[in-house]
Amino acid sequence: MTQFYKLKKLTDCKWINYFDIVFKRDGNAPRAWHMCSRKENPIADANKADAVVIVPIIKTALGNRLVVTKEFRVPIWDYEYGFPAGLIDRDENIAETVKRELKEETGLDLIKINQVSRPVYSSAGMSDESCVMVMAEAGGEVSNEWLEDMEDIETLLMDVEQIRAILASESKISAKAWGLFYHYAAAGEIE
Repeated sequence: MTQFYKLKKLTDCKWINYFDIVFKRDGNAPRAWHMCSRKENPIADANKADAVVIVPIIKTALGNRLVVTKEFRVPIWDYEYGFPAGLIDRDENIAETVKRELKEETGLDLIKINQVSRPVYSSAGMSDESCVMVMAEAGGEVSNEWLEDMEDIETLLMDVEQIRAILASESKISAKAWGLFYHYAAAGEIE
């Protein structure tokens, strides 16, 4: 069986680029596809995570709270509920990225990483973008002191009832967050 793909880079942007792909699989005629990628070697490096999504829990006097971000996202021209997240810098490991991004986006400190997923894919029909999901414990005080100028992020420390309210609302929720919101709402506790 003959299989191949050939990429042609159509843009040259800092954070993400657009590619034209000609490919052949399973004895079919060559076909075309378009995709976006953050990688220098799209498709070939698809198993290399681009980013981290941090699912932090913080212990408070009122019990455990899920650290949730409400972030303005230009492509949807609205706020999206999700988790602190960010790109993995070159030569940076997962733990370093988690610590940096948690601090930058929420002001909170990383206490402990409990679990790191394999790379999971954001929208495989459009991109090879992937992230690792990191279950973590956070501490400290919420602050927006380290946000970049273009970031519009509010950090929320949510209990189960607040999570249920978000799920019942018309609010926009990140696909990476919805399943975890549902889990905590169904479980009735944040553990």
